[in-house]
Amino acid sequence: MGAVCKLLSRGLVVFLRFVLCFCLNISVMGSGTELGRDTIVAIITLYKEGYKCKDIATRVGIGVRQVQKWIKKFRDGGGEDIPTPKPRSGRPRKIQNRTSKVIKRQLDKNPTLTARKLKENNPALLQDVSVRCISDHLLKDLQYRSCCAKVLPLLSAKNVRDRIAFSKKYKDWTLEDWEQVLWSDESTFVVSSGCRSKRKNWQDASHNVWRRSSSLEENHLAN
Repeated sequence: MGAVCKLLSRGLVVFLRFVLCFCLNISVMGSGTELGRDTIVAIITLYKEGYKCKDIATRVGIGVRQVQKWIKKFRDGGGEDIPTPKPRSGRPRKIQNRTSKVIKRQLDKNPTLTARKLKENNPALLQDVSVRCISDHLLKDLQYRSCCAKVLPLLSAKNVRDRIAFSKKYKDWTLEDWEQVLWSDESTFVVSSGCRSKRKNWQDASHNVWRRSSSLEENHLAN
């Protein structure tokens, strides 16, 4: 009976070791992960120095199967040139990193710019990019959100008090009194904010602004 238990315990230990090694191998390799040029060079260099596949995998930080795959490619190629990864399939990105940085810089400077306006302002960079593609890039890649700009009051409480005090002070002045005043300048005053429904329009640059998701979360936490 003791021999049977000892045999079962050994089998359980071996099984657990196998499961642990298998899980670690999968977690390190990843799913569909392409190795960089530096990693491949490190694998081949260690292989030339006589290291085993397991030791190479530990040093480089990838799975043993990945090491074996690239060593096999190195052997199949004659054992001289370092193998290179194949180019990834799929359509190339319409908006490159340089263009993305230009867009981000312009939006940080003027958050009211629409996707259509960005395309018009950058014909050389966004000539072959649609407005829809630019909007998707802002939302998905740059993590911007189109938000309604906060409507500020046209007159603050101090403005209201000052105007009431001014009106009461000069309410008894006649036309002749006002004709003696020298007006130095003229100004235009807005007494109405207009139609509020315009704020819901996605393309209304006067009411919509682009905000980064991180800044929105910080403002929400601050409030």
